[in-house]
Amino acid sequence: MTKSATQKPNSASKSPKNVYHIGGIPVEFPYKPYGSQLAFMARVISTLDRAQRDGHCHALLESPTGTGKSLSLLCSALAWQRHRGSRTQNSNHNQPDPRASSDPLNHGGGFVADSQLSDSPAPEAAPPTKNGKSQRKKPVPTIFYASRTHSQISQVIREYRKTSYRVPMAILASRKHYCTNARVRSGDNLDEECKLLLENKETGCPQFKNAHRVKHHPSFQKGGCHEAHDIEDIVKVGKLVKGCSYFAARSMADDAYIVFCPYSYIINPVVRRAMEIDVRGAVLILDEAHNTEDMSREAGSVDVDEDSLRKVTGHDVIQFNKWDSEHLISFSYWTGDKALRELQEANISQQCFPILQECAAKALKAASDTESGLAHLSGMSAMTLEGLFSSLSYFFHDNGLHIHDYQLVMQRFIKKDAVNSPGGWTQSFGLWCLNPGVVFRNIADLSLSVILTSGTLSPMNSFSSELGVPFGTLLEAPHVIDVEAQVWASVISAGPRDYSLNASYKTADAYAFQDALGRSLEGIFKVVPGGSLVFFPSYKLMDKLCRRWHETAQWSRLNARKTLFVEPRGGSQEEFETVLKGYYSSINKGSKPAVGKRRKAKKVDNNGLTATDSLDTCTDGAAFLAVCRGKVSEGIDFSDEYARAVVSFVIIVGIPFPNINDIQVAEKKKYNDMHKYSKNLLSGNDWYCHQAFRALNQAAGTLNME
Repeated sequence: MTKSATQKPNSASKSPKNVYHIGGIPVEFPYKPYGSQLAFMARVISTLDRAQRDGHCHALLESPTGTGKSLSLLCSALAWQRHRGSRTQNSNHNQPDPRASSDPLNHGGGFVADSQLSDSPAPEAAPPTKNGKSQRKKPVPTIFYASRTHSQISQVIREYRKTSYRVPMAILASRKHYCTNARVRSGDNLDEECKLLLENKETGCPQFKNAHRVKHHPSFQKGGCHEAHDIEDIVKVGKLVKGCSYFAARSMADDAYIVFCPYSYIINPVVRRAMEIDVRGAVLILDEAHNTEDMSREAGSVDVDEDSLRKVTGHDVIQFNKWDSEHLISFSYWTGDKALRELQEANISQQCFPILQECAAKALKAASDTESGLAHLSGMSAMTLEGLFSSLSYFFHDNGLHIHDYQLVMQRFIKKDAVNSPGGWTQSFGLWCLNPGVVFRNIADLSLSVILTSGTLSPMNSFSSELGVPFGTLLEAPHVIDVEAQVWASVISAGPRDYSLNASYKTADAYAFQDALGRSLEGIFKVVPGGSLVFFPSYKLMDKLCRRWHETAQWSRLNARKTLFVEPRGGSQEEFETVLKGYYSSINKGSKPAVGKRRKAKKVDNNGLTATDSLDTCTDGAAFLAVCRGKVSEGIDFSDEYARAVVSFVIIVGIPFPNINDIQVAEKKKYNDMHKYSKNLLSGNDWYCHQAFRALNQAAGTLNME
């Protein structure tokens, strides 16, 4: 539970722009910065200066939620970019024309003509590329600001609007967020529908033809009302001018000085190529970057079932003949030279891979060429092929340098249909990357600087060893609040009737524990006003508890104290946003129904079951039941009334250890134990514990203490 510590504008400053000189660079900041913000901005600027001087420099910057981290990042990075642009401009102006020595009269004799002077650097034009895009050489490095989700990017855009900096910008997102063609949006596979429509030479997509109207709309130009815009602004203009917002945003990114996107667009090489993102010489800022290790491993891995593989190749490339039919689930894996031999049996060898790669590149080019009338792969098959060859490329890179960082996996399992009903047997082929550095090092080498920042990066030594990159700048910033006066935290070891609240694997299934936890939450809901967040270590445990509380009427008693909302498992972002808005709305209303007044309350469990009961309630606020590593715990700030108590820390509802029965988790632990000394990694158990406590800290950090 916290008291508010909101940052206010600096009205006492003499300059209306609140200019602070940090590292020799004037930084415009909309508020009087906290000491931790000044330190944070100084580290960003020093990192970028060193990167410019040495070729590369990367940073790990930890700052707790509520300390103005995003605003500090934006102001310092954009100030450095502006300063760098002005220095480049001055340097260019001070250089005499090289032809002046031979023809001083016509070429200025080394003097700079007045017409060359300008307030802002103009990018040099370059010839159009083969795909018709006009690439321009920018006078400054492009800043890519990436976060985990689009909702987090919207939060960052709100911070960007607070700054005085306005540079050409773009927001990259999927067709699902941007498409303005009603016909395409109504289809089951939006990406495939879009591609088919673009291939149709007779009708085509009218919105695509008008994409330039969106890009060049006056509201997005300098001084326009949407100069600092969000996804919704581009979609609104797209509908207004009947243009394609998706391709307009991608075109805007070509000229942008700052590009906002989910960080899968940066880390995943398949997505990066699909979106034509060039990170060479760029500044990469990954906000909420505590998941970078996991994201990098996933980006280097692939799993393909036999049906998808057959659609790509037309026949069985890999023979699935290594199964014990007596077992329900079969799992076989190989690493190193053994993996090489298994792939060679499937005619995928180190020697022939370059030829296969060239064939795959031609197939992918044909699939992406909307002008070609030739037969080609479907969109899904092309993605499968590209993902497969992306992982194989890492595996075979540099004459097999990474073969010991991968596991070749064959699985046999019962396939389930869309409604989760069991079907027939199927097999899958996988290449699992166990070393995130395989992917991340490539990004770090291409870029000028990678800045990873989050509220939960500690312990930082594991990031450097896991990602395989030296970080020249490290910062663990303190919180801006007085933790003694503004924070209360406690561990409750026993509930009513003195029953131990032990949520370990052995005791979590006991009805006595589940009932004691329900009564404990009821007691907290009685005294905590506003909103409460209750985090569980897994959906499985939350499901069990919700079912038990429904059966015992504990759910009704909890709902009588606070309106209950449950984080949807999986599902769409729209579904999650609906539940989140309901939580906010219940708190904002602040009304207490009269005792005896019948009210309908929606009760949800994570098996997809919903029911509507009439209850006699007297509520005060709302409670959100959520899961560590879920949507609620990742980058959503619940400030003031929205989360007066973060129950995942006040009551330890288990510790969110990764599922020990997950094969990839078990193999990762073995990999770390095997390479602990050779690669300077954490031991398997230490890595396992770090994963748990980072997730716990991240969930607790959703309480915004600003």
